[in-house]
Amino acid sequence: MTYLEQDYQPSLLQLARQGNYQAIAYWMNTLLLPQGITIQTKTSRSGHLDILVNFHRITNPKRGLGLQKRLVRMICYRLWTLNSAAIRDVRISARMAGNPQVLWKQTVRIKTPANSVDRPRAHSAAPKNSGQFQVLRSFLVSRLAFAGFVLCYWLIYLETMGHKVGQASLSTPTAQQTIDPSLIPQGTAESTPSSRPSQASGLTFTAPKSFRGQVVYDIQPANEAKVVALTFDDGPWENTTEQILDILRQENIKATFFFVGQAIQANPDVAKKVAAEGHTLGNHTWRHYMDNMDEATAIAEIGNAAKLLYETTGARTALFRPPGGNLGGRLVDFAKELGYTVMLWSADSSDYMVSTPLIIDNVLRNTRPGGIILLHDGGGDRRDTVAALPQIIASLKQQGYRFVTVPDLLRMHAPKPDSTSDGHNPTSPQLPTIRLYRENPGSVD
Repeated sequence: MTYLEQDYQPSLLQLARQGNYQAIAYWMNTLLLPQGITIQTKTSRSGHLDILVNFHRITNPKRGLGLQKRLVRMICYRLWTLNSAAIRDVRISARMAGNPQVLWKQTVRIKTPANSVDRPRAHSAAPKNSGQFQVLRSFLVSRLAFAGFVLCYWLIYLETMGHKVGQASLSTPTAQQTIDPSLIPQGTAESTPSSRPSQASGLTFTAPKSFRGQVVYDIQPANEAKVVALTFDDGPWENTTEQILDILRQENIKATFFFVGQAIQANPDVAKKVAAEGHTLGNHTWRHYMDNMDEATAIAEIGNAAKLLYETTGARTALFRPPGGNLGGRLVDFAKELGYTVMLWSADSSDYMVSTPLIIDNVLRNTRPGGIILLHDGGGDRRDTVAALPQIIASLKQQGYRFVTVPDLLRMHAPKPDSTSDGHNPTSPQLPTIRLYRENPGSVD
């Protein structure tokens, strides 16, 4: 059965109307991103929808304060148009991206026909001393409500600072860590796979000189060759990554996996298996923190991930993908300074929030020669991705596409490297030693 014959699947707006907070964030960001504003959403235990507004272009706090009234009105209107029974009480807070200090916060109630129907209440005769009881109950409820608000606000604050609430931290990157330059190879787009990865395996994944320090969404292949790169983020992941490996092996396809440091730490054997099967590896930071960050945090995020990737698989990579494709803050700038090629994508499957048929449709509609396809093997339940992958591959093969890794794709666009034009010295693939942190690593740009 093809995906066109499967049952109808909900649209993005339908998911948002059902109260799916990820769909709400995705929908709202499509409206706000052109203005340099992004939002993050979550639902609290009390059923409130928490919205965190991030200003990316504003440097003056007074300007952010001045936008409160207009922005709250806009968010309320957009949520009202959903007419959702699942959305009623909303807490909105705002800050400048990368700065933990909250500029303002406001609690609103969205009243729509769908959520305005109150449950009937049973009436009974008022007991004696009911007035005193009501006063006592109001006192207790007010105190509990205040305590709950403080707790929920603190949880939101911890989340925006990158802490995982309710989970044991696998490892916390050290703020002043420096990066060993030998972990970041330079040279042409070549890789040397090994059947048994180890620290001595010599795996290197690099890009041509013309792409170093650049942000790449896709390439223009020579002669409009129908080539495309499959990329997978947020792994290695238990079960899912190995299922994807099985599919790729059956189809004789090599892909590119951007690993998260904490996921490598949790699933080292899976990481080794990906490397052993000849796939390309990239750096996706240590903890997948999607917000802007200062230089000290960027050093820790990239450095810890690069170190563990090498210790686990023996691979050195100069391919980097920022979490969420966020190009703000110091993370991407620092990666470019190190010589990483920052890899984004041209076809977003949105598999982190939609079902199998929509994943397939998103990929097929946006794939073009020289394109880079974004999928996820980790970060959550990826059963829909696994189900969609065989049909994506079959459909693109029918259209004449050939699948290559990211380094191979970049090499098809770049001029042929040589010792003079590329500056590659095979015997010394190291960056020069440079200072990578400031005197005050805790300050914010």
